[in-house]
Amino acid sequence: MQDVFMGSEEIQGIIAGLVDAMEKHFSSWNDVCFIGIRQGGVHVARHIVKALKGRGINVPLGVLDISLYRDDISRRLFYPEVKGTDIPFDLNDMRIILVDDVLWTGRSARAAIDHIVDLGRPKRIYLLVLFDRGGREIPIQPDFVGRKVDLEPTKLIKLIVPEDGKGIGSVVVTELVG
Repeated sequence: MQDVFMGSEEIQGIIAGLVDAMEKHFSSWNDVCFIGIRQGGVHVARHIVKALKGRGINVPLGVLDISLYRDDISRRLFYPEVKGTDIPFDLNDMRIILVDDVLWTGRSARAAIDHIVDLGRPKRIYLLVLFDRGGREIPIQPDFVGRKVDLEPTKLIKLIVPEDGKGIGSVVVTELVG
C-alpha cells in the first residue's frame, strides 16, 4: 500500500530552498553543471536548473545512467534496462552538482561518482538530494539536502514523476518489496 507523503507544492518549496542554499554557496556559476541520476534525480535536477534559469543563472544539465555501475548488478533477478548517459559538455575541471531524489545506503551515489570519473576529471563533485533518509552502508554524505526523513527500514520513499515529465509530481511511501 502506498501513502502520499508529500504533494507537489511542498516539493516545489523544498526545491526553492535548495536553490536558495546553492545561490548562497556559489559566488560564480561559470564552471558549475548539474548531472541528474536517472530517473528521479534527473527530474529533480531539471526543476532546479529551471528555477535557477528563472533567477538568471544558466547551467548545463546532463543525465547519468548508473545501471551498469551498481554493485548489486549480479544479485538482481533481471538485467537492468540501460537508458544511456547524456552529458553534452566536458566534465574536466567542472564543479558538478550530482542530483538524486533519495539518498539511503549511498550505493547509487557511489556508482554515479564512479561513472563520472570514468568520463572526466571534475574539479569537485557535490551531492544534492531531495530526501536523505539516513541508513548509509558506505561513507557518503550529501552537501545539499532538501529534507531529512526518518523511515523504518521496511519502508521505501519514492518520487512519482508525472508521465508528461513536466510537473514535479508527488512523493509516496510504500512497503519495501523483497
